[in-house]
Amino acid sequence: MKSKIFAVGSIVCILALAISFHIVSRINDRVPKNPSGTVGNTSGNLYNGGIFCENDGYVYFANAYDNNALYRMRPDESEMTRLIASQTASINADGKYLYYYQQGSGSGTGLGYVINTTGIYRAEKENPRKLACLDRIFGKNVVLIDNALYYSCIENDATTNKIDIDGENKEVVFDFDVLPTCVYDSTLYYANNKDDQHLMAFTPETGLTRQALIDDIYMPIVDGSSVYGIDVHNGYALVCVNLYNGTRTTLDTEWTDMLNVTDGNYIYYQTAGKTPQLKRIYKDGSHMEVVSEGAYNAIHVTSNFVYFNGFGSTIPVYKTPVNGAVNVTTFDAAATAAAAAMTPNKK
Repeated sequence: MKSKIFAVGSIVCILALAISFHIVSRINDRVPKNPSGTVGNTSGNLYNGGIFCENDGYVYFANAYDNNALYRMRPDESEMTRLIASQTASINADGKYLYYYQQGSGSGTGLGYVINTTGIYRAEKENPRKLACLDRIFGKNVVLIDNALYYSCIENDATTNKIDIDGENKEVVFDFDVLPTCVYDSTLYYANNKDDQHLMAFTPETGLTRQALIDDIYMPIVDGSSVYGIDVHNGYALVCVNLYNGTRTTLDTEWTDMLNVTDGNYIYYQTAGKTPQLKRIYKDGSHMEVVSEGAYNAIHVTSNFVYFNGFGSTIPVYKTPVNGAVNVTTFDAAATAAAAAMTPNKK
């Protein structure tokens, strides 16, 4: 009798331990909520492809010297390491995770067998092999706002979609494609490319959309009361528009192709025309400087450097200090790290 009681007690204990382990595992796997106001990357970086993302003392970037594999480094380019070998873009980060768009495929077994790996992914910062595909779609332009990802979906009819960071509650936010990149004060700003190109403001918390400005501003970057962007009806000039009263200031009359805005004084931007130039200018329109002659794109800002590419090419990657004197050099540390990562270990 005692042996039966002991056996039953043992089974109960085992079941209790199993249930406890399952509960603990579920808790450990649960994606923690972000504090209100969390944004995964800067508007300017996301407009330029989201190739660089600075967060919690690190810069996460798609290394062009390694087929845009995901790397991590300190802002001074030290402690560089490869995290994920897949091709990445639209990088976002919160306290625990990285979110990004991955484009590519991997080979499987069998003739003609191909695994499509394109989609929106989440990976743990400290254990990047622990990743999850949140939505297997063809898209672009991912931005993290609080606890949801907003992104363009270009399959069939172009839409702007949303999914929670835990992979739940997928929905279509807009039945047309916008650039879901500009976020300020928990509000998503975008040019209404479905109708009149006016600046619109979408509040995720309420799901409501309103017109913020009647101005037609391309690549709007909201910084306090100022909206920096490209005036599509004024020769594509670089402008600053007051978000509250509509006052407009032209910063540069040259045709502007793209821009990025730093946390400090500068706007970095590319002009076109007979003499294309990468320039920088103070936000008030003063201290204009030429950074480099020629056509460039993919302008990304970190706390230490501004990185950019020659138009139509991904390497070499160029850089200049974000503040102080202009000094354009190449991103050699990334090339060195890529060569090391791609070289088989010799025994």
